[in-house]
Parts: sequence; structure tokens; C-alpha cells
Amino acid sequence: MKRLGILVVAACATTPAPAPRGGPRGLRASEHLEIAQQHDEQAREQVTIPASFDTRDGNGIVWMRAWDPSAEHERTANAHRSEAAAMHADYEEACGTRPIEEVSVSPLRRYATGGWPTSAGIIMYLSPAAGAPDKLLADLKCHRAWMMLAPSGMDDCPLDLPGIVLDARGDHDGVTVSIVVRDPKLVDELHRRAAHELEASEQLQRAPH
Repeated sequence: MKRLGILVVAACATTPAPAPRGGPRGLRASEHLEIAQQHDEQAREQVTIPASFDTRDGNGIVWMRAWDPSAEHERTANAHRSEAAAMHADYEEACGTRPIEEVSVSPLRRYATGGWPTSAGIIMYLSPAAGAPDKLLADLKCHRAWMMLAPSGMDDCPLDLPGIVLDARGDHDGVTVSIVVRDPKLVDELHRRAAHELEASEQLQRAPH
């Protein structure tokens, strides 16, 4: 077997940026783009002639093999950009052209008047100002999509947990929202977040407008 020389020219090493934290539902769109940029930079910095060698089989045929790390960085960057684009598409579908001051505040925080925990989730009462059940569910879906665009200080929002099921029912006297979480391990966390949301709602509604 004849081995060819291997030449590797490495760029100056840089201190890697801290990995994005993500949230309970995974990385946000902005974090996917941040990771994509990191991989783009690594692909550019990795000035490498791929390691290669030849082997001859029993028939005298030469087989060449090579590996290009920069191509893997490019594929990873493209995958993260695709994830970010899908999240932006989900947001546009759920929220349309609604103003940011509307979508950035949870309907639960705007309108909640009370609630109680259940074995699988939480029941919350909302004032009639929350609107009809169909409108309210659309508003909740929009807010969940907005939270996936970028970290937004929503660590205590009950809507930012994975695997939740929402149901809204009501009339002119008010609306009842049921939030059930599929993972039993997240029930206590949902209870904690719902209690925090009720406190924040009370403070928001007391604030002068």
C-alpha cells in the first residue's frame, strides 16, 4: 500500500462562542441563526486540504478517499437556517401583520382573573374582554409562535411549555381556558408558571393605563 502525504493547514483557533440555551420547546429562531453563523465562520476558517490516501484492491484498482470538514459545517449551517425559516413562517401564519405590542403580551396576562390547578394542568378564568373562544385560541397560538422567534424573558409563561393542549370555552360573562400538559413531569412546572402568570396579570390590570 502506498500512502500519500497528508497536508493540513489549520486556521488560528478562536474561542468558541457559548452555545445558545434555547427554551423548553428547543432553540429559538434567532438561536438557530446564531449557530448557523458560527458554522459559517468555522467553514471559512477551516482552510484544510482533506486528508486522503489511496489503496489498491486485488484487481489493481486505485480507490481515493477524502473528508472535507468545511462541507459538514456548511450543511449544519443550512439545516439551522431552515429551522429558523420554518419558525418565521409559523409566526407569519399565526400572527399575520399584528403589531408587536399586541402579540408580545400573553392573552393570559392581559385578561386572567383567576384559576385553579388540576391533576393534568390548569384552569384559568379570563374576562369577557379576551373575546370569543375561537379568537382567544388564535391569540394564544400567535403568542406561542412569537416566543419561538427569540429569547424574550418568558421563562415563566405557561404557554412556552412543550406538549400542551389548549381549550377555550365561554360566553358574554367570560372565558375559561384549560391548559393540559402531556408530560406528567411538567405538571408542577405548569402550575408554578400559571401562578406566576396570575400574579403578573393582577399587577398589569392594576397598573394605570
